[in-house]
Amino acid sequence: MKRTFIPLLLSFAFTACSEGSAEPEQEVKKEPVAETKPDIKPLADTAARYIYLTFDDGPLEGSEDIDDAVTKENIKINVFVVGQHALRSKRMKGYYQLYLNNPLIEIGNHSYSHAHNEYEKFYENPQSVLQDFLKCQDQLKIPNRYARQPGRNQWRLRDTVINDVRSGSLSADLLYKNGFKVFGWDIEWRHDSKTGVPIQTVDDMLELIEKRLTEKKTARPGHLVLLSHDEMFRNGWEESELKQLIEKIKAKGNYHLEHLSKYPE
Repeated sequence: MKRTFIPLLLSFAFTACSEGSAEPEQEVKKEPVAETKPDIKPLADTAARYIYLTFDDGPLEGSEDIDDAVTKENIKINVFVVGQHALRSKRMKGYYQLYLNNPLIEIGNHSYSHAHNEYEKFYENPQSVLQDFLKCQDQLKIPNRYARQPGRNQWRLRDTVINDVRSGSLSADLLYKNGFKVFGWDIEWRHDSKTGVPIQTVDDMLELIEKRLTEKKTARPGHLVLLSHDEMFRNGWEESELKQLIEKIKAKGNYHLEHLSKYPE
């Protein structure tokens, strides 16, 4: 049975993604799902938990480090790419090819234009949004039909409809009707738009991940989608906070890093 989440105030906020600059935080509103009701017991500490690392806005400086990192660490990730970024230079085309050639990386569609960073205007015409995504899909030959709308944390899966704001909801419906699975995220690792440096510490992120999973404050109990951005890792991988987070996640034993193709519907 399809569950529709009618926006209600949550106790946490999501931050929408944008190229090169942090977008305003949106207070997320949705109807509490059954799994978050007080009479539902928290996940046991030993229960298997699945984390989906997703990177938006690439290819950008930092994309080559992400490709290298997932190979060295042997982890699965998803990237949501922007058509204009991938096609704007020979170097960016090369970075995108790295993604295509890496079986540990699943590629999703983050639109061709990234809404030109004018989100309200972009979402006034849902058909135009669809065409923008189809253009990206065609020109980049994206092998999967996964989508994430720029500047919006909205979900459209078989039994899930989640909207952070009303704007963009109609285009999300249209994308789903045209064969796309539209993914939002459960938490974001925010970063400084000028330096790319993550704002939350590694320990902060690990604590937040554990809290959300234990309290079942995710779109799917036991499954958490984490949003980050390619540009956060443009200063190298070995000393990056992401590498430290992955190592701590692996050390948990019951945490599994997985592709969105395995995300339960």
